Amino acid sequence: MGFWTALFSPTATPTLRPRRPVTRGAVDAAEDKPRRSSSGLNYRLERARRKSIGLIITTEGLLIRAPKWTPLYEIDAAITERNAWIVAALARQRARRSQLAAYRDGGHVLFRGNKLKVEVRQGLFDSIDLTEKHCIVTTLDGTFNAVAFDEELKRIARLELPEFARNMARDAALPLASVTLSSARTMWGSCTSTGRVRLNFRLLQLAPELMRHVVAHELAHLVEFNHSKRFWAIVEGLDPNTKAHKRAIKGYAVLLEL
Repeated sequence: MGFWTALFSPTATPTLRPRRPVTRGAVDAAEDKPRRSSSGLNYRLERARRKSIGLIITTEGLLIRAPKWTPLYEIDAAITERNAWIVAALARQRARRSQLAAYRDGGHVLFRGNKLKVEVRQGLFDSIDLTEKHCIVTTLDGTFNAVAFDEELKRIARLELPEFARNMARDAALPLASVTLSSARTMWGSCTSTGRVRLNFRLLQLAPELMRHVVAHELAHLVEFNHSKRFWAIVEGLDPNTKAHKRAIKGYAVLLEL
């Protein structure tokens, strides 16, 4: 089971125009060629194994997921129909991203829920000095290195997240088999029926209480592979403030797409 983001995110919208059933088959990769609708909106098109047209707002812009058999004129009509919503959603997405991350000197990043000012320096080698108080990025050309920043987050996550999850599972007597890191762009975490939990390295960017909520959610799936009342009772046993944290974490979904 996975800890969802887009389904309950403000950037999500119901799919449009149910059509005839689609034959099962492999999902096509997103088309590299950027497209432009008749209403002037740029978008990427992904042909997928689904029955309807889906409009998804990502940090890269508008993504359309549509069945293989859907003609382009129907996709264009769907975009035109939701034009006002799309424009507003794109603006909200840009605002959320700028609030959570500005990858430049004098910009900011999130770490353990703290909004840190970024200091970029030019030096003889690349390095990241990341603490709860500061984020100092040193690069050869004096520009922010997003890849190096993510690698530093992953390094810290490898040291902390598995141990954190194992300790929570042990204290709650939950049958955790293993913990590994994830770089998924749609989920904070996931759990398999065999007791294997995956946690997104970007959890380190969240406040500790929100990180704990995600871990609690996945650990509860170790004994309840559903979202029943019993499942939520287990989550609340691990995180008494579950309802507030469940609402709060929705505002950070854009971090997963960075």
